[in-house]
Amino acid sequence: MVFYDPVESGFYAWCVERLLCRGDLRRYLADGVTELGVGTGIPLLEAIDRSESSVPVRGYERDPGAYRAARRLADRKGPANYSVEFGDFFEYAARAKERCVVANPPYLPAEARRPDGPGLHGGARGAAVTRRILGCPFDLAMLMISSISDPLGVLSEAGRRGYRVLDWAVRPIPFGPFCRDSAVWPILETLAADGQAYFRPEGYLLAGVTWVRDAVARLPGGDAAVLAQVMRAASAGAP
Repeated sequence: MVFYDPVESGFYAWCVERLLCRGDLRRYLADGVTELGVGTGIPLLEAIDRSESSVPVRGYERDPGAYRAARRLADRKGPANYSVEFGDFFEYAARAKERCVVANPPYLPAEARRPDGPGLHGGARGAAVTRRILGCPFDLAMLMISSISDPLGVLSEAGRRGYRVLDWAVRPIPFGPFCRDSAVWPILETLAADGQAYFRPEGYLLAGVTWVRDAVARLPGGDAAVLAQVMRAASAGAP
C-alpha cells in the first residue's frame, strides 16, 4: 500500500515548492535535488509544476509497488527534470552529486498492525530515518519533522551535525488510523510522558524545516529555539 494523505502530502509539496523558489539558495540547488521516499510522486510533481523550476529532481523509492506507481505517474505527467529511481536512497547518498536533499521521512515510533499498512515506521522514537538523513553529506536539507517523533532530539542532532536552521513552517495534522493503531498509540503516550512527543487528543504538528551546512553561508536564519518552543506547544492545554 502506498501512503497518501492529501493534507500532509499537500503541505510537503508546498514546503518543497518554497525551497525551489528561493533564489538565494540557487548555488545549493544548481546540481539538483534528491529525495528519500518518492511514495506516490504527487508532492514533488506538484511542487515542480507550481514553482516552474528547472532544477533536476531525482527521487529514490525502495518499495516496488510505490516505485512502479510513481514511475508511471512521472512518465505520464512529469517534467523532463523529474526522475524516479528504484533503490536505496542511503546507498546513493554517499556518492550523490546533489547538494540538497528533501524528504518527508516515516515518523511513527512503531509498525502499525494493520495488514494493509504502508511503511511508516521511523525507527526508535520515530526519528531514526530523519537522523540518518542528517548524517548524509548534503549541504542543504528540507525535511518534515513531527511533534510526535522526538522533535527536540532531531533539532539537537542537526545542530551537532553542523546544520543551521534557515527556515521553517508548521501546520496541525489530525491523527489518522495509523497513529491510533494499537501498536503505535501506547508508544506515543510513553514518548509524551518522557518529553519526546507532543500532541493533543485530536492531532499533532508537522514542520517543514530547511537547514544549511556551510561555514561561509551568509543567509538569514530561522530561530531553532523558537521552532522547538512551537513543537512543545503541540501539547499545550492537553488533558
